[in-house]
Amino acid sequence: MKKEEGDLKTLFKISRSERSNSTNTSAGSRAYDWGIIISVILLPAVGTLMVYSTSSVYALEKFGDADYFLKRHVIYLSVGFAAMIVLMRLDYNVLKKLVYPAYAVGLIMLVLVLVPGIGKQIGGAKRWINLVGAGSFQPAEVAKFLLVFYLAYSLMKKRDKMDTFLIGFVSHILIGGAYIGLILLEPDFGMSVVILAVLLGMLFIGGVNTRYIAISGFLSILFVIWAVMSHGYRMNRITTFLHPWKDPLGSGYQAVQSFIAFSLGGATGTGLGNSSQKLLFLPEAHTDFIFSIIGEELGLVGVILIIAGFGFLVIRGLRVALRAPDLFGCYLVFGCVMLIALQAGINMAVAVGLFPTKGLTLPFISYGGTSLISSLAAMGIVLSVSRASVK
Repeated sequence: MKKEEGDLKTLFKISRSERSNSTNTSAGSRAYDWGIIISVILLPAVGTLMVYSTSSVYALEKFGDADYFLKRHVIYLSVGFAAMIVLMRLDYNVLKKLVYPAYAVGLIMLVLVLVPGIGKQIGGAKRWINLVGAGSFQPAEVAKFLLVFYLAYSLMKKRDKMDTFLIGFVSHILIGGAYIGLILLEPDFGMSVVILAVLLGMLFIGGVNTRYIAISGFLSILFVIWAVMSHGYRMNRITTFLHPWKDPLGSGYQAVQSFIAFSLGGATGTGLGNSSQKLLFLPEAHTDFIFSIIGEELGLVGVILIIAGFGFLVIRGLRVALRAPDLFGCYLVFGCVMLIALQAGINMAVAVGLFPTKGLTLPFISYGGTSLISSLAAMGIVLSVSRASVK
């Protein structure tokens, strides 16, 4: 395929005449991206080991069964891989027919989670919907990918009008803003910021006037500052982030225990299963702070390998996006990869004290059924596009 030189936006919009909304791609004629397949096998494999390592003591203490979280994690992993296999074998263009119903389903889920009696409240936030006899799930983890799905289709469909204010910019801000606003009401500030960043990123590569994105980015920063300062608990997180050792047994406890985990791990770690911080010292060790236990048990070597694994996955994903045969596939892969990259980056940054605590899981690795299943399903779509990629 002929390539034109230019900036990032140009790279993702190369040869529009060649990468139009074609549906004639023969998805069965080429091989999948094996780099992505290997990454998506190895990262969850490490995650399964670490979920068991980090949760066994806590599970035994709370449920009387050391394998409680492991058994559930394996079920989620099986469902996620099944979804990935189905989607990777499906021609991704077929999904265009489901764009509007999928967006509506996401909107309904985000509304339902706020309804008393349906939404499950934990720690002052309603982020889960109870499934009678089958646990619960987190709508925002699914909705973020449904929004990417919608945006990819809309950016492709409106490609000739993306530089206009109302059609190219405002319409997509309103569509994405509906999801972001509902997630803020839960409240889930961290997820809202991630989705907003992905929304602006997709609009950028989609061809929206850079001035509109710059202004909206500036306004978003002002909004984030206001949102933090207008809520005491969020302001407290910022204060704790800046001075975690000021109250090491109170507001700074989680951050301090995470730092201790990394310091105990050193270069090579204490060994798999030998963490002391998981012995009820570090809260959420099997979910939000699993990266800290990786640092303790596997050391700097393990930390670098995990970062490299995500880095490799992102690079291969962007390669698929750039080689996608049409704009829909390009935008779809870019959005999915950006979501996973941002969430992984923020989770790891929080663990080492570079970001305030956000409550975001580490994709493919943390315990969390909705996150694991939706992320693997998204990789199935990425692999479907990779099979149709222009070589």
